[in-house]
Order: sequence, then C-alpha cells, then structure tokens
Amino acid sequence: MKIEVVENVLKYNKDQADKNRNLFKNNNILVLNLLSSPGAGKTSLIIETIKRLKGKKDIGVIEGDISSTHDAEKIKKFIDNVVQINTGGTCHLNATMVAQAVSKMRIENLDLILIENVGNLICP
Repeated sequence: MKIEVVENVLKYNKDQADKNRNLFKNNNILVLNLLSSPGAGKTSLIIETIKRLKGKKDIGVIEGDISSTHDAEKIKKFIDNVVQINTGGTCHLNATMVAQAVSKMRIENLDLILIENVGNLICP
C-alpha cells in the first residue's frame, strides 16, 4: 500500500534553511551546529575553540536554550558576537530561529558561526 503525502510540513523550514545556506556561502562563513545531550560539553568545546582561534578567525555564536542565558553569559566573557535564542520548550532550533539570530549578528567579517543547539535527551 502506498501512502500519498499531501503536504510537506517541513517545506517552510527547508526553504529557510536554503536561504541560510546561501547567506553563509555568499559570505564565506563556516557554520557548525553542535547538538548533543545536556552536559556533553558543547559550551566547553565552543569556549575552547574561541580561545584557540581568537585573533586568527572572527567568530560568532548562536546559543540555543529552552529558557536560560547561562551558557551565553559564559561565552560572552570571550567574545561579544553572541546571540541567545530561548525556545520556550521547543527541543531544537529550526532554520527560522537561526535566521533571526543571524540577523542580530555582525556577519560582515565573520569566518565561523558556532551554533549551540538545545541540549536534550528527547529529540535530535
């Protein structure tokens, strides 16, 4: 039996993701999306990366969290170009959330954007 898909519910997110990808490509920005469980070391990896690349690469960070700003505050001690996204319960960042965060960043000289996605054990 074949099931017909009437509507692609992810189409809007895919379209926005394509726009994000084009923006990053046109500006020669490498974007890394870090996704793992809470306490796995995402924030520590970002801070260590910033320390090692400071003065060599211009870095921005998008910090995703369900409700707090704790990790963004830690990262802000090392760089200024940090944008916090609070999802209010959503278990991951979508392309629109990323686009909104990028619109608040100074991207003209960025080499790298590190995205710390929401740490959770429920969904990837």
